[in-house]
Amino acid sequence: MDAEPVPVNLRELRPDDWPTVREIYEEGIRGGDATFETEAPSWERWDAAHPELRLVAERHGSVVGWAALSPASARHCYRGVGEVSVYVAEAARGDGLGRSLLAGLVQRSEQAGYWTLTAGVFPENEASIRLHKACGFREVGVRERVGEAGGVWRDVVLLERRSTLVGT
Repeated sequence: MDAEPVPVNLRELRPDDWPTVREIYEEGIRGGDATFETEAPSWERWDAAHPELRLVAERHGSVVGWAALSPASARHCYRGVGEVSVYVAEAARGDGLGRSLLAGLVQRSEQAGYWTLTAGVFPENEASIRLHKACGFREVGVRERVGEAGGVWRDVVLLERRSTLVGT
């Protein structure tokens, strides 16, 4: 008999969550297929880059994943366009936690007036591409050899989700 899934609690990210959020981010960096970043930023830099719509997922009172939205541009015409980031702790992967986080971020983004969400994902990160597509994102193209990491030029798959509630 399969065990019941452990319930997840989504809530707003607080500054005191940063040490665990940073650890989860660093796991993604070490994995090599999550980001071009080579080290996690300071809280101050991360906080400034993600000024709103930041979630954490908790299980048994511990943060096991996070999702955040970054503004695509400071220009007023792009005020409803944001770029998503989703990271799940290695030990918590594979049981729908990423989907809960991304779906929660999508819902909150629409409530906040966002009409387009974007994501850039390495093609090798097939799980992330599946996750985004499951949450209504579509592939809009590939930026070939757009950045270099560890001496290797990497492609990035561009994904986009248009709201059916905002900006229609």
